[in-house]
Amino acid sequence: MSSFKQFLSAAAIVGAGLGVTTSAVQADAVADFYKGKTLRVIVASSAGGGYDAYSRVLAEHIVRFLPGKPNAVAQNMPGAGGLRAANFLYVRAPKDGTVFGHVQRTAPFHAIMGRPGAAFDPNKFNWLGSLNNEVTICVVRKGAKAKTFEDLKTTVTHMGGSGIASDSETVPTFLNNMLGFKFKVISGYPGSTETALAVERKELDGMCGSYSSLTSAQKRWFQPGKEFVNILVQASTRKHAKIPQVPLAKDLAANAKDKAVMELNDARLEMGRPFVAPPGVPKARVKALRVAFNTMAADPAFSKAILKLGRELNPVTGEDVQALIGRVTKSDKTVIANLKEALVYKGKKGKVVFKMVSHTGKVTKTKRKNRRVWISYKGKEVKAKVSGSRTKVTVNGKKVKRKAIKVGMTCTFIYPSAGSEAKKIDCKS
Repeated sequence: MSSFKQFLSAAAIVGAGLGVTTSAVQADAVADFYKGKTLRVIVASSAGGGYDAYSRVLAEHIVRFLPGKPNAVAQNMPGAGGLRAANFLYVRAPKDGTVFGHVQRTAPFHAIMGRPGAAFDPNKFNWLGSLNNEVTICVVRKGAKAKTFEDLKTTVTHMGGSGIASDSETVPTFLNNMLGFKFKVISGYPGSTETALAVERKELDGMCGSYSSLTSAQKRWFQPGKEFVNILVQASTRKHAKIPQVPLAKDLAANAKDKAVMELNDARLEMGRPFVAPPGVPKARVKALRVAFNTMAADPAFSKAILKLGRELNPVTGEDVQALIGRVTKSDKTVIANLKEALVYKGKKGKVVFKMVSHTGKVTKTKRKNRRVWISYKGKEVKAKVSGSRTKVTVNGKKVKRKAIKVGMTCTFIYPSAGSEAKKIDCKS
């Protein structure tokens, strides 16, 4: 072997050794950083919905696969259809890998189209992955005037909305403009949980949301022979296997121009429910988060926990989401402009102040350090979920922490419905 070849061979061996050493050093540095930390998973919706469910299971499991074995907690940050959380992650959240979030899939498209409210560049985010690609459906309760797909073109149908960048508002708006539907959006609901309750109260005709979320969170709506709602239309890149009889929106486009707009809009559903870290997070920590995400998504215990909730699991990697965002950003400018126009609501949206209910009774038991509290109300036990940050708790008129609630106290729950998260709990000792 020539001296030159010997040099190259030796250099390769040394280089490989240095690469292993560098990789090990980086891994140790990531582990040292995360050890003893508590991560925050920001959820861009209210408690009880699909984003919340996925986030809480992820927070419990992803820490098992991160170097340093940190803890993690989920923190709800609803508002503006997910833009509030996305803006927080981009502008205010620490850029060190201790905070990442679960944002609405419409949020990055909102920014790409230059619509107001989005203070971020989606290409600069560090996309970690998604746990599911999605099919969106619009359902209308039985008893409402619209009973078929064709009825939506002739009948004003009141649909609940929870923000300008949420599926609950963007989907009916888009379908109005592209297919001539007459959805009337009633905006102001905190999230899907409250919107669904308003449908049950017959304050609304229906709502739009993901198939996986609605069919799991509102199972009784879809019981064979006892259906509470009709599924009138679905939107995605392809039909959901379980509802092949329901029309797919893009198949109903009037022409090739409209179909191109609808296909671009449906691209967001490929990434389903994306998790994202702020820009500026060190590359080694982004890599660790992505590896942990992918490993967790393939873990049997995690899969079992997701499926137990009735949710679907079809993971998409962070690299694939990042690439999708890049492709959409480079789409034909005319198609983007037409999509932007199609997402502008025509007319005036309805507004709602969500109606809370009030139940008063003696506390019979508490669980999970007062995260769950029961009272006796009209001879039955009713439960409230108690958040440490979102539920205002008072005892004898004085603001206290939830741990101050004791069995035997007389308390008033103010919440959307029995079993939901309380907005306020007022107790007397």
